[in-house]
Parts: sequence; structure tokens; C-alpha cells
Amino acid sequence: MLLKNKVAVAGALVALLGLSACANPGEAATPGSDIETTTEVALVQEIADMLPAEIAKRGTLQIGATSTNMPAQFTDEAGELVGVAIELYDAAATVLGLKAEFDVVTFDALQPGVDSGRYDLATMGDNIDRQKLFDIISIYKNGFAVLANNTFEKDDVDYLTGLCGHSVAGTKGTLVDRTMTAASEECVANGEEAIDFHTYVDNAGVALAVKSEQDEVGVLEIIVALAYADRDSDNLRVAGLVQNTTSGPAIKKGNDELRDAFHAALQHLVEIGFYEELMSKYGIKDMMIPEMPINNAK
Repeated sequence: MLLKNKVAVAGALVALLGLSACANPGEAATPGSDIETTTEVALVQEIADMLPAEIAKRGTLQIGATSTNMPAQFTDEAGELVGVAIELYDAAATVLGLKAEFDVVTFDALQPGVDSGRYDLATMGDNIDRQKLFDIISIYKNGFAVLANNTFEKDDVDYLTGLCGHSVAGTKGTLVDRTMTAASEECVANGEEAIDFHTYVDNAGVALAVKSEQDEVGVLEIIVALAYADRDSDNLRVAGLVQNTTSGPAIKKGNDELRDAFHAALQHLVEIGFYEELMSKYGIKDMMIPEMPINNAK
């Protein structure tokens, strides 16, 4: 279901993230990095017994991750990989009696990594195309936002229809990559200028391209765009957002035992209060989906 909640979501997230403004995003305080969770997480044998035998024997959960997608998964000032997804998956691994091992790569390596079996799972946005290859467990609401330089004249821009004739930055291999290509074709079909779209290997590259005015705007996940805009408010702002999707761990189709075991572990973390504590810690409690549906996109 499409849900537009621009002012409320933007205001709530910017306030809750509490990020200090800084010209260099890498130097600012990171949301939640100095807060410890207090809910105790332990092995639940009944859930661990749901695992495929080969993973239980291996003793590890292989997870693909990125390091610039705050507050879901990012590197903090101490060089540690942290964030909602990272800490939630680590806790779920504990419930399953496993050790979570994270491999940090660029986003475009995540989907082929899970598809090839290199990773047991990785965080992805849920959409119909991805559901052909993966089962995706939704752990938080998401969507897309237009990150603009403060010199950009437009406000409240619809990323699907309002960027004809503009230079736009996006992260390589993401849904944004495909969406902007389709949007540009629609611009031309309607007699407008095509979108001048450029891709970068990570979200930090998109933010830098917009800040340096190499591109007029960038299209990023809502939580990511708001974080970068708040960290560098002298140069960046959010010029429109649409909450229309969900995100979470993607597991290759056919791995039903792993999917069900991991889903049960996540649901246990909801029941004991760890999930809500973690989402609150990173300032995105309003984006919670405690039901954690599988393949939510329709």
C-alpha cells in the first residue's frame, strides 16, 4: 500500500536521529552508537532446531552487508559495523545458536552474493522482481527520498515524475537504478527531457555528488537521505519523500528451513522487546513492522 507521509516522517526521523551537523558525514556522531541495548538475548533451542542441518553444523550465519546505509548498517567512528540490521541479525543468530559473520561489500554485490550461496542473507528492499529470487522478511518501513543540494530550487519533488531534465545520482545495482531508467523513458515519452542519471558504488558517493553539485539531486532510501541531510544541513536537504516499501533480510528461494528459522528468531526478538528497543535506539521506532511479513510487496 502506498503511503505518503512526508512532513510527519521527515520531522520525526530528523528529530529522533539527533545527528550533529557536519560538513563531512564521516566525522559526525552516529545515531545510537553510544547506546547499549539492555534486553537479554539467548539461545532458544526450539527455534535453533528449525535450522537446516548444514548451517547448524557450520555454526555461522554468512551475511552480506554494506557500510554506508545508516542507520540500518554503517561503520561508526570507531570503525565498527553497527546499525539496526546488523544488531538485529546478530541477535537472531544468537537465538539460533550461531555466530553472525558479516562481509562488507558494495550494494550491487549483495543480490548476486545471496543468489550464488556466498551469503545466507543480506538486507534488501522488498519488491515483486526480487521475490522471484528471494524470500524477503520485512523488518522496517522504507521508501525513497530526493536528497538535494540547498541550491536546488524545487521543493516536495516526486522522484518518479518530478526529475525530468535534471541530473540525478543513485546507488549502483539498487531499485533506484532501475526506477530512474524507467522514469527517464517516461519523461521522453511525455515530450520532456530525459533524466541525466549517474550511478555511484555506495550511498556516500551519492551524497558527495549532490553536495559537490556534480548532480543536482540524489535518490536514496528515506532513512539514509534524512541522515545525510541532517548531518550536513548547510549543504543538503530532503526535497520530497514517499514511504512506499519495506526492507529486510533476503534469503534465496528454496531455502525454506533457513527462512522459517530466521523468521522465528526475529519474531522471538519482537516478543522479548529487543526489536522495539533497537529501533528506538536508532531513532526509527515509527518505522517498525512487528509482524515482520514475508514477501510484503504486492
